[in-house]
Order: sequence, then C-alpha cells, then structure tokens
Amino acid sequence: MKNLLITLITIFCFNLVNAQHFSFEYGKVSKADIDLTQYEKDKSAEAVVIYDKGSSYFVQNNSGYNLIFERSKRFKILKEAGIEYAEIEIPFYREGNIFEKIYDLEACTYNFENGQLTPTPLNADSWNDEIYNDYWMIRKVAMPNVKEGSIIEFRYKISSQYLFNLRDWEFQSRIPTIYSEYKAAMIPFYEYIYLAQRTGNSLETESYTDKRYTHEFAGTKYNDVINKFSMKDIPAFNSEDYITSINDYIIKIDFQLATINYPDGRVEEIMTTWPELKKEYENHSDFGKYINKCEKAASKIIDLDLLADKTANEKFEYVINFVKNNYSWNEHNGKYASKSTKDILKDQYGNAADINLLATGLLRAAGINTTPVLISTRTNGKVSNNYPFNHYFNYVILMANIDGKNILSDATDVDVAYDRIPSRCINDQGLLVTPDENVKWIGLQCKFPSTLAYDFEIDITKKTSNVKVKSFSSEYMAFRLKDIIGKDQEKLKEYLENENYKIENAVFAEVSNKNKEVRYEYQLTMSPEQIADKTYINPFLDKAIEDNPLNQPSRSYPIDMIYPTKRILTSTIIIPEGFELDHKPVDYKINNNLFGLDYSVEQKENRIKVVLMTDFKESVYEADDYAKIKFYFNEIVKRGNEKIVLKKI
Repeated sequence: MKNLLITLITIFCFNLVNAQHFSFEYGKVSKADIDLTQYEKDKSAEAVVIYDKGSSYFVQNNSGYNLIFERSKRFKILKEAGIEYAEIEIPFYREGNIFEKIYDLEACTYNFENGQLTPTPLNADSWNDEIYNDYWMIRKVAMPNVKEGSIIEFRYKISSQYLFNLRDWEFQSRIPTIYSEYKAAMIPFYEYIYLAQRTGNSLETESYTDKRYTHEFAGTKYNDVINKFSMKDIPAFNSEDYITSINDYIIKIDFQLATINYPDGRVEEIMTTWPELKKEYENHSDFGKYINKCEKAASKIIDLDLLADKTANEKFEYVINFVKNNYSWNEHNGKYASKSTKDILKDQYGNAADINLLATGLLRAAGINTTPVLISTRTNGKVSNNYPFNHYFNYVILMANIDGKNILSDATDVDVAYDRIPSRCINDQGLLVTPDENVKWIGLQCKFPSTLAYDFEIDITKKTSNVKVKSFSSEYMAFRLKDIIGKDQEKLKEYLENENYKIENAVFAEVSNKNKEVRYEYQLTMSPEQIADKTYINPFLDKAIEDNPLNQPSRSYPIDMIYPTKRILTSTIIIPEGFELDHKPVDYKINNNLFGLDYSVEQKENRIKVVLMTDFKESVYEADDYAKIKFYFNEIVKRGNEKIVLKKI
C-alpha cells in the first residue's frame, strides 16, 4: 500500500492526467500517452504525434504590430528507429540582419520507468542555428535522454515584424498525427487568404469573435476574429523516390497577406495580379534595373567585338560559358540580386540571381533576346498559376531565343551544358518576366532522354574472374557524374570503389568534346559464386537495380523522374573450357507509350551475351499510372538480377 501511494504521488507531481484520453495540454502527460505502445491506425509507425497546436496573433508595438506565433507539440517514440524524430527544427525568417525572434523555448523528454514518470528538461545550450537559405534560418534542438518509449514535448514563441509572414500550418508529417490544430487571430487592419492543400473533407473549420478582450489602435476599437482549423487521425506522409517536394503533396494550409486597411481609410491591395507582379520585378533595383546595369557594363566585362561574327547560338554558348567559368555560385538560391553590379564584378561570386541576371544583361548586350524566368526549385515546391503569390518563387533562370527557338539556361553550374538547366530547377513551370502585360509561362520539363550504359566483358576462371567495364552516360546522367568526379582520375577510383570487387586501371576514355557525355573504363576482379559443379554469375554485377523504389500499395501524387531515362546493360560472358551453359533465362520484352524493356540472352560459341535495356519515356507519370510503373520496376529488378548458370561438363 505504501509503495502504491509513493507511485501515485510521483505521478501527481509530474502533472500526470489520469484519464483514458490523450492530453492536448502542455506539461500534462496522460495515462493514455504513457500506455501508448503502438498506434492502432498505423501499426508500423515508428513514432506518433499526440498533438500539434499552433496559433498566430497580433501584438501592438510603438509603431504598429508584431505577429506572434506560438506552437506546442507532443509526440512519442514507439520504436528505436523513431529516435531520429527527436531532433526538433524551428524555422525563422530574416532579411539581412533583421531576424525573427524565438523566445520562451522549452522542451522536455519523459520516460516512464519503474512506475515513475521521469522528466529530463532541455538544457539551455542544446541547440544551434543554421542558415537554410538567404531568407530562412533553422534552429535545431537536440532532445536529451531519448529512447524507445520516450514522450517528447516542446513549445516556443516567435515574434515577427514581417506581417506578410503569417505562419502556414502543416497538419501532416512523416509520422502519423492524432490531433492537429491551428488558430489564426485576425484583426481588421490585415486581411489574409488561405489555401488548403489535400485536406479533403477532414478539415474542420470554425470562425468566431473573441469578445473577451477589446483592443484599440489609432482610435479604432476591435475584437479579434478567431479562425480555427483542426484535423484528427492524420496518416503519415509516406514519401518514396521520384517526388519533387513534400511541400507539394503534404496536407497543409498556406496564408498570404491580401489587403492592408489603414486606420485613416486607405486601402492597399497586397494581393496583386500576375501582370502587376511582373511589373514589380521589371522595376526592381535588384532585378530589372540590375539587368539593365549589367547590359550597360557588358563592354567592360566581355569582348563584344569578338562576338560580332559569331552565330546566335555561338554567342549564346560563349556568354553562358564565360559567366560559368568566371563567376562562382555561392550555392544560395535567390530571385533578387544580393550584390550591386560593382560588387558582383569585383567579387566574382554571388547567389543564383546575381549570376543569372548578370548573364541575362550580357546576352542582351550581345544581341540575344533574353528573358529572366522566375521559378521555384524542386525542394521549394511547385508554383500554382491560379494565385499571384510572390513567395512561390525562390530562384531565377533565363530563356534565350536562338534562331526562333526558346532555350532555357542557368549560368550557376559549370557541370551542366550551356543549353540546359540544373536538375534542381526542373520543376513544372516558370514565369517569364517580360515588359508587356501578357502573362506567359514556360514548361521546365526535360524532354531529352538521359542515357546510362555499361558494357561488361566477364572472363570466368575457377577462383577469380577478370571483368572489363566500359561506361557511357549522357545528358543529366553525365552532368551528375561530372559534378561528382569531374575529370579527376583519383575521384573516379574513389567513385568506383566497391567492397565486393577489386578495382584496377580506372581511366577516362578518349571522349569527344561534347559536354553532354562522360565515358570511362576500368577493370576489376571478382570471385564467382560456385556451388558443387555449378558457377553462378550476375552478368551486370552491382549495376542492376536490386530493389523496387516504389513500395506503397497506391499513390495519390505523380511519379516525377525529372527526366526520361534509358539504361543499357550489356554483358559478354566468356565460357571457360570444360563448362557449358546450364540455365538460359527467357527473353522478355515490353514496349508501350510509357515504358520499354528488352531483355535477351544469346549464346554464340563460347560467348554468352546478355542485354537489358530499359526506357522510361516520360519525365513525369500521373498517379493513375503508379501500379504500372511499380510493375515495370519489378520486372527490371527480376531480369536485372537473374543469374547465368554454368555447369562443369
């Protein structure tokens, strides 16, 4: 009886709510929280969010308002693999050296052991701030004493002077959520619109006037209007390969400042139109006017007389490659130049806008009709052309008209061809910033197939096999390799290192001067698998896909492969004396408008030739095609890993 009393007192001291329901109040852990060992709606879940609650409201200051965002969240680690979710990330906005302020941050890890709930509070120095991009920082918080079964909760506030930045709210994450709620307290001076993404009929909304408090500003009395959004039992977002950004498909609501109503009766429409938005960029000192300055300074940067006798395409190639080779990208995205024209020419490095707006100005000076294109990178999410929101964009590329053909380019990446854009920029569509009022979009999809080919010659011996390998890649497959290894022989060897094989004589082959191709060759030795009097050979070594990257029963969002891809694996196996082919796999073929597969095995004298050709003909497949694409991958895995069996005569 005494031990029972001690246990009850301990539970009471830590605000344990003895109830059959989950607690959605910070600091009050319920019995249901502790008893939760498996989430019944998703028994595979490694962790589960018990509640996630946020609110935004306005607080008066000396000159107007600050926007306050509060958040509190509790989740539980159900399996050891779920410990990875114990690092908390808090994004906060900045412009230059003016930052949003994070305050009242507190967090705690609870572990229920030996009948007691033991809290471990967060230490004051257990976080660090990291730069995410030009406008966002992330505070990363490492929670203490986390293990399987831990309950973690945290809360914080953010004070922002950026009133356009009313916090969006994500109901969904990579783990399931039992309850999610967001409240936005609106005042009459600022009007926002919100866009709900993939909420379906599960989103509950409520709007009411908070009559408990009456505020006054500039002679106007008002009450906050509370807009409440909530959802229950939200499944985890099961992310697979071939997706642009989780932001495109996760269940969330986005807010955008639409109108400012001033106390003196003036009304400022922030919700603009696409023509007005374009005009703002055209007249902006760090965009349109920056391009004009670069164009005027062009004669001091490049030899325009040298370009006089060149064709339009030669001029285009020369200018883009000149910028790539003389100005370095600092790996920061950007839709506005971060430096003056003078500074970019002096420093010779800058963000994406610095580089590409400079290239735009130089191309115009060279007589090339060039237009800047606002885009959103793949990790930033897609742009919806239904709503003229400036925050959709985070990057700028350029489009040049060469002999009547529009060509997209980006001067930030030296490894990508002058008439291509980096794969990070291939994301649906971009907005052309033209001086006229016509709104023009251009598709960013890649129609050029990228090829990766391997040619193996396997000479079988009893103990070891000598293998000669030739590799060819083109387009984006080649750009990726150039980014990793360039033309460095040592980096090539490091790239090819494999614990199962001994790599020898790795060299770049003699290649043409085309910048869309990479060729190299090497040799390796391996030990074939031998069982009794049979030898088992994997004809494509480790270059065939071993597992299907699509593993969900179904999918409600597209399969985005970025670009069409062809893979050609060819293997010639030399049958040693005293052996014969024991098992010949069956030839197999698929060919339709979505995909092609051609698998064949042919023997001529003492040589066996195995070929596997796969061709994904589209860069993006609709969700309705998911079952088909999943099936195709299964066939690739099956054929690519089928072994050739030799038997001793």
